[in-house]
Amino acid sequence: MASKTRLANKTIWALEDIVTRCKRARQHWQLAMQRAEKSRDPILMMALARLRDELAEIERQARDARLGRYHEGKTVDE
Repeated sequence: MASKTRLANKTIWALEDIVTRCKRARQHWQLAMQRAEKSRDPILMMALARLRDELAEIERQARDARLGRYHEGKTVDE
């Protein structure tokens, strides 16, 4: 079994910044979705839903990488 290596501090900070920016982006997404719902724009709502899913995936991958569960573009179980 390979020993775990510690991530460099700058890498840890970068991953934590990515998670923080995803949270901030979700707040902006929420405002945009409210406006799309108010205007009853289904095309915009669908595009925003896809954007929400991508933000969630970015945040998940950053969290997994921060915990050392990231390998070649895919998350892996410990």
